[in-house]
Order: sequence, then C-alpha cells, then structure tokens
Amino acid sequence: MPGGNYEDKLTAAEHATLWSQYVNDSLAVCILQHFLNHVKDKEIRKVLEFALKLSETHIKKITGFLSRENQPIPIGFTDKDVNVDAPLLFTDIYMGIYIHIMAIHGGTRYAGALGNATRTDIRKYMKQVIDETMELHDRSSDVLIQKGVIVKPPILNNHHEIDFVRKQSYLTGWFGKRRPINAIEISGIYLNMQKTMMKIVLELGFGQVAQSKEVQKYMERSRQVCRKHLEILSGILTQSNLNIPRTFEAEVTDSTIPPFSDKLMMYHIATLLSASIGYYGEAMSMAQRRDISANYARMIAEIGLLAEDGMNLLIEQGWFEKPPMATDHEDLSKKKF
Repeated sequence: MPGGNYEDKLTAAEHATLWSQYVNDSLAVCILQHFLNHVKDKEIRKVLEFALKLSETHIKKITGFLSRENQPIPIGFTDKDVNVDAPLLFTDIYMGIYIHIMAIHGGTRYAGALGNATRTDIRKYMKQVIDETMELHDRSSDVLIQKGVIVKPPILNNHHEIDFVRKQSYLTGWFGKRRPINAIEISGIYLNMQKTMMKIVLELGFGQVAQSKEVQKYMERSRQVCRKHLEILSGILTQSNLNIPRTFEAEVTDSTIPPFSDKLMMYHIATLLSASIGYYGEAMSMAQRRDISANYARMIAEIGLLAEDGMNLLIEQGWFEKPPMATDHEDLSKKKF
C-alpha cells in the first residue's frame, strides 16, 4: 500500500500536484455546474459534460491518494461557492472558449507535474490525466473551429528557404528597420493573446457580479492591465501585417447576480495571472528580437505585482487555503519554552 514505508511516501512535488489539482478541479466543478445549467448549444454542452466528468473523477482519485497517506483533503471550493440557478453570465460561445483555454492550462501544468513524479502510481495517474486533458482540448478545438470561433494563427505565405543569420542586426528591434517577426515569436505571441483575451472576459464578468467593492476594483484593475498587454502583443503582429485573434467581451451578459463566490472569482483570476508569468517567460525565452523580449520582461513585472496583490487580498479575506508546508523546526523548538 502507498505510504507504508518511507520509499512509498508522496514526495513534496507529488503532494503539491495532487493538492493543487484537487483545489483547481473543485473550482472547475463549480464553474461547469453553472455553465451546464444554462448552456443551450448541444455540441458545447457535450464538451462541458466531458470536462465536468473528468474533474469529478480527478477529485475522487486524489481523495483516495491523500486518504491512503493519512493526509488531509483540501477544502477547495464547494456548493457554497456556486449558485447554479443564478442568471447566465457568459454566452455559450464563451463557455466553449473558456474550457478550451483551461485545457491548455491543464496540459501544461500536468506535463510539468509528470516530470516531478517518481512514484509509479502517481506517474501512471499523471499520464492518464494528460491523455484526458488532450482529449478535452481536441474536442473543444473541433467544436470551436467548426463554429468559426477560433481564428487560426497567422499563415506565412512567403516561400521559405533554408538560410542562416549572418548579421547581429537580426536581434535588434529598438532602432532603425526591424526585421519581420519570425514564426517562433508569432507562436508565443498568439498563444498569450488567446489566454489574455479569455482572462479579460472573465474579469469583465466577475467584476460585474462581485459583491465586495475590493474584489470589484481588483477585477477592473486586472482587466485594464490585461487589455494593455493585449494591445502590446497585437501591435507586434499588426506591424508585420499579420492577423490577430478576435475579442469576446460581447459574450458577457448584463446580469449582476453572482453565480460564484467572491472567494472563487478572486482565486481564479489571481492564479490565472500567476500562470501568465510562466507563459510570458517561455515566450520571452524564445523571442529573438530585443524589443519583444523587453516587452515580455515589462509585462512579467506588471503581472507579477498584480498577482501578488490578488494573493494579498485573498489572505486578508481569509480565503487563501494554505498548501502543504515543510516542518518549521525553529518554531517547534521555540514552543518548548
């Protein structure tokens, strides 16, 4: 049985993966229950039902893993954090976009978690979760492409020839003539634009229904920062006469009745912002034009400060559940006297 001896115990990395996945899947269950109570589009409904089934299955399996280790089960998010009967806040189209982007988040997160897993049963579980998430991504992609919702990334129509860079000016971007953006840079920019647009719509809807003035102000501030970043990334593409993804602010209804708790909405946005740092960092590492790298560096600093302020607000409100911690031996020593 897992947990029977030291070699079988969960590592800190494995424990972190299971704990985080439980919390995130419990949040997903709340979101999807509300969506499914309102969605009318049959194809999008099928995708949402598949996503909900995956999240509920993950919660059960993680509960089993942690219970066998005699570890506490996270509280995460519960029925108290969702009002499934609240009026529709987002349209069917945005529901499909939301689950598509969240599948991308999940695939990235689970792939990284697999690299940190050493126990056989955890590795097997993570491989299964990755396969399921890729299936969700495929299903959501097929539906959105069929409906013409997803705008494909730019196509390079020029005839490409094999060549090597011969001048240092390839890396410049501040002064003089800039070289056209390359395919690697386009890929990073386009993905980050899609993810940023999803957040902007979420922030718009959440700010509209937030009960706390502090949460409402944070959602508006976050939306403005994300919109600024979207304009920066859009500008880089349009300078090379390339198409940009469509926006979806029109997919928010006029409802002001909250379907989700302020706690859930704040946690969701704060963690999505934190994840953006990683996506920006990856795109920055691949950018070969200095002005693009500098833009990413500035956006990382801005989004990092915003995410930290979000976490501080969660802590002030008593909404931030503490992850598994290492033992504070110094504190234990002080308690003896």
